[in-house]
Order: sequence, then C-alpha cells, then structure tokens
Amino acid sequence: MIGNRYVVDASVAAKWYFPEELSDRADAVLEKAGEILAPGVLVLDVAQLAWKRARRGEIGEATADRIVSELRKVPFEINPAADLVSAALPLALHHGFTLTDAFYIALAVQAGCPLVTADRRLYDALRAGPLASHASWLGDFS
Repeated sequence: MIGNRYVVDASVAAKWYFPEELSDRADAVLEKAGEILAPGVLVLDVAQLAWKRARRGEIGEATADRIVSELRKVPFEINPAADLVSAALPLALHHGFTLTDAFYIALAVQAGCPLVTADRRLYDALRAGPLASHASWLGDFS
C-alpha cells in the first residue's frame, strides 16, 4: 500500500459540505493526504446528494449549485468511470457490492491504496472479505 494516498468515496466527500458526524475527520483527509483519488462517479454521487437535500428543502438550490461547483475545485484526481468499469463490474457481480461502490473499490485496488469511507455497511463488507487491506474507516483517520 502506498502511504498518504487514498481513494475517497461520496460518504467522505459529502462531509466536506454538510456538517455531520466525522466531518472533522473528512476535513483532515483533505489536509493530510498526499494524494486523493476518486472515480468519476463521485461527482454524480455528491450531485445526487445535493439534489436530494434540495428537494427535501434542507438546502437551497444555490447551495446545491455551490456544492457541485466547489467539488470540482477539490485537489483530487478524478479517474474516469469508463477506465474502471471492467474492474468494477466483476467486483459487484462476484462480491455483492453495489456497482457504484465497486468503482471506488476498483480504483483503490488499482492504485494500491486504501478506500476511506464513512459508509459502515461498505466498510464492514470490505473488512470481511479478501479486499480488507483496502478498507479504511473515516473515524480512524486522524
């Protein structure tokens, strides 16, 4: 595994914009990571989250627009989903991950680094299988 290099998923990126439990740890990932990677689906995932919150009236449309605009300015490397799909699909089919989660996992495996997540279900599933070395719980990040 490569130190100071991480893949982050939408559960982490969302905490950069919405004050929630572990938001301070998500900010620490931004501050301390040497290199942050994410698959292109992260942009869609965060945009969908902003859309859902706007539809429920939790945030305004301007805030949703700001979140999507600011996400493009985050210093991380976005890897095209098309480059990961051939690795992600088998992970989803054979290991029971959702296809979206499989994109994050495929990138972590390809990059030889951990996937930092605040999604307990995903973290537990990763820890229980052959890809446990790629699982990193956001709450453990300091």
